[in-house]
Amino acid sequence: MDIEEKLKKFERICLEMSDVDKQILTKELDEKARNKIEKSVDNFKQKLENKLKREKIRLEKEYNKKNMDIDIVYKRKALAEYNSEKNELFESCKQTLQEFTNTSEYNKSLSNMFFKARELLDEKDDITIYVLEQDKDKFDFSSYGEIKFLDASYIGGVKLQNKNMLVDNTILTNLKEKIYGTEESN
Repeated sequence: MDIEEKLKKFERICLEMSDVDKQILTKELDEKARNKIEKSVDNFKQKLENKLKREKIRLEKEYNKKNMDIDIVYKRKALAEYNSEKNELFESCKQTLQEFTNTSEYNKSLSNMFFKARELLDEKDDITIYVLEQDKDKFDFSSYGEIKFLDASYIGGVKLQNKNMLVDNTILTNLKEKIYGTEESN
């Protein structure tokens, strides 16, 4: 074999080796590029998932807040309606009771109201009796104490007071307690 053939053979071997090296190097570079791309994709997916979780939490908070706001609005409306109904009931009962004070049955009730209030007093002497001016002659209050007059808004009934206590057995106070409880709404 002559030099030229040896050179050609050497050239061919070098080319084959370079092709093998090229294939190995290409394979390694492809593998590194694939790994880098996969890592970038994984990082991107993780960032996207984190962003999605944060957005979901934000939307849930916003949804819950809006639900609470709506709930508060409806509860306020319901409470306003409830109070309005109570006030209507109060006014209706007040009107009925005002009409009742013009009956003979009221005269009996007035004396019962007086004696129930008197039972609650710890001392029965030196009593001041508060009644409506129109009720002063419906019962002989003067034999039990000094009479003073209530404002007409009390509708009827009596208040008794001694030096230690005040007992309010007026129709207005009793009506308020029945409808509103112990709160003084009207």
